[in-house]
Amino acid sequence: MFLDPLFLMVLLLLVLLSFAILLFFPSLLEIKKPRDRGPRKIAKATLNNQNVRVEGEMLGGDLIKIPWDVCFPPDFEMEENVVVKGSLTLGDRCHFYKSVKAEGDVNVGSDVVIQGNLVADRSVNVGDGTVIGGSIGAEGDVKLGERVSVRLSVVAGGNVELFENSEVEKNILAQGVIRVLKQPRLDFLSSLEDVGS
Repeated sequence: MFLDPLFLMVLLLLVLLSFAILLFFPSLLEIKKPRDRGPRKIAKATLNNQNVRVEGEMLGGDLIKIPWDVCFPPDFEMEENVVVKGSLTLGDRCHFYKSVKAEGDVNVGSDVVIQGNLVADRSVNVGDGTVIGGSIGAEGDVKLGERVSVRLSVVAGGNVELFENSEVEKNILAQGVIRVLKQPRLDFLSSLEDVGS
């Protein structure tokens, strides 16, 4: 009992067609409803709602490029990597979940958290109580306020200035001078009798 050759040919074609559908089905689903929507522009209103006057361009992945100077207000949060084509100012208590880079000067307020690296083509000035999860790299000077924590290294093309109660866990490299400032000490009068003397 042999099977008809035409029947075998049709059966073989059906098996091959089923295999091709199973093999390419995930690709067809991705084309119809993609998970990654690709590069997108960040709406100006998105950042304007938080009083930031910028229009960033999403360059794929999680990178926002801002083509001019920018000043982020206090308590601002950003989940993407940020590249600024000018100077950058971060207000107090800002939280950046990734790295920050600026082609100009960077001024960081107090109690700011940057979980990635902080890179500047010029100078960096970091306020009190700030935490940098990566490294600080600057072609100019780097100034760290009191109680600043840098989890990796500080690299500067100029001078580095920090308080003795600040912490850099790895290396401090500078082409200029590394200056450690003493923590300011406030002496309070112990009683009213001390005022008179």
